[in-house]
Amino acid sequence: MATQKFYTGMTGKVMIDDKDIAYISNWSVDDTVEILDVPVLGQRYRSKVAGQTSWTASADGTVYFSDDSNHATLFTAMHDGKEIDCKFYLCDKSGEQVYFCGKGMIESLNIDLSAEDKGNISISITGADELKCSKVS
Repeated sequence: MATQKFYTGMTGKVMIDDKDIAYISNWSVDDTVEILDVPVLGQRYRSKVAGQTSWTASADGTVYFSDDSNHATLFTAMHDGKEIDCKFYLCDKSGEQVYFCGKGMIESLNIDLSAEDKGNISISITGADELKCSKVS
């Protein structure tokens, strides 16, 4: 019988040019595949095949940048349409880590700062290439 693995979320990060820019605590990745109809003349039912894939991600958490210029780097990447490296981590109870990764483009960026409260950040990302799943070595 196979061992079941239950994963919990871990901090994710956004990278630009191999540099950690922002750390995030809540994230969601939506990986989709387009299902295509394949009608065959003379058959009553259509077959289905997998087509192109795409992904989107959203992330939010407390504003934490790894250095003082990183908020400007995120802003510039979004407005210049620059691809960013994204990694979204999972961890099982034994400590084994896996992550989803891919290049994406920032679709929206929201930073919310309230008086006497922590700052919050929300980022929406659209995938620009294949979403992969890898193990941390």
